[in-house]
Amino acid sequence: MADKNIGILFPGQGAQYVGMGKALYEGSSFGKEILDEANEVLGGGFLDILFNGPAETLTATDISQPAIYAVSYAAFKVFTEKFDGTISAVAGLSLGEYSALTAAGSLPFNEGIKLVQMRGKLMQEAAENNPGAMASVLGLEAEKIDTICIGIDGAYVANYNSPGQIVISGTSDAVTKASAECSEAGARRVIPLKVSGAFHTQLMESARKGLQPLLESVNWKEPAYTVLSNVTGMPYSCAAEMPELLGRQVVGSVRWEDNCRWMLFQGIENYYEVGPGKVLQGLMKKIERAANVTSVETPEEIELVIGNQ
Repeated sequence: MADKNIGILFPGQGAQYVGMGKALYEGSSFGKEILDEANEVLGGGFLDILFNGPAETLTATDISQPAIYAVSYAAFKVFTEKFDGTISAVAGLSLGEYSALTAAGSLPFNEGIKLVQMRGKLMQEAAENNPGAMASVLGLEAEKIDTICIGIDGAYVANYNSPGQIVISGTSDAVTKASAECSEAGARRVIPLKVSGAFHTQLMESARKGLQPLLESVNWKEPAYTVLSNVTGMPYSCAAEMPELLGRQVVGSVRWEDNCRWMLFQGIENYYEVGPGKVLQGLMKKIERAANVTSVETPEEIELVIGNQ
């Protein structure tokens, strides 16, 4: 029996790993077509890095972002080719929002792949010009973390991921100070993240400025499904607001928990994390233990899901 009213979740940066997408490329005509197009648009050599690494190259922001975007969209196309269900909403974590918009038909893939590559380059440049740090705060209420960051110049909340998992970001000194205050306030753990910059803060303003005209040059289409915005935590009301909200996303907090709670409030019970990794599966289970979340990336995983319909 087909799933009704499903939600699709797309991963963000950090989900990359050497070899991702290879099974899609070798096992599906859709996967091969999409990844070949990505390789052509990005100037060749992309597939070699994707399949063979090295990991340091794949992890670079301007490589990892288009890589995750391309693999996520390829997996989505292979999944929806065979899956007999009704998609009610799509959402993506940070970079994943671009995958969601492409899946919904708002952003053409050939434009999206260039856009996310430039987004990665601009964010990397901003990180080099305005060095910063990030840390994941576990087991402390969002309100307490908000108060701590408000009181420290250069400290921000980057991601509201799930209850008990908040990411702070900012200048290195500010994040060090905020991390210590979070620990003193009762955080279970504060984990420094291996990142090159203070993403989703005002330290990324130069990246937002560089990206904004590119966002505004895209011929955005009305989405076929409800698409959730990270910045507002709510659905896009129309295509016209996509450039502004995606620009704000570069310098603003990602309200992923709000995205998930909106879908849950609509009564969506079954979710599919499409693309590399299982991070979003874990976050959704923290938000709502009863939610049914399945991660799919390879043709084999997709076939297994289809067989269980």
